[in-house]
Amino acid sequence: MPDREPMSPARRRQLIVGLVVGLIVGIAVSVWTGFWVWLGAGLAVGLAAGAIMKPPGEDDDASGARKR
Repeated sequence: MPDREPMSPARRRQLIVGLVVGLIVGIAVSVWTGFWVWLGAGLAVGLAAGAIMKPPGEDDDASGARKR
């Protein structure tokens, strides 16, 4: 079984930010519609967005130039 790299701090922060944004959006839509299932949907979308996106600077090299 191949060794997995530990999660980088930037990736961890990105997942946390995704969850927080999803929570805020879920609460806002839930209050607006009166249907509280949107809270779970907001958390799921925030987690998915945080997991899919790359953290800023992950594709930069040491000199600051972007990789192609």
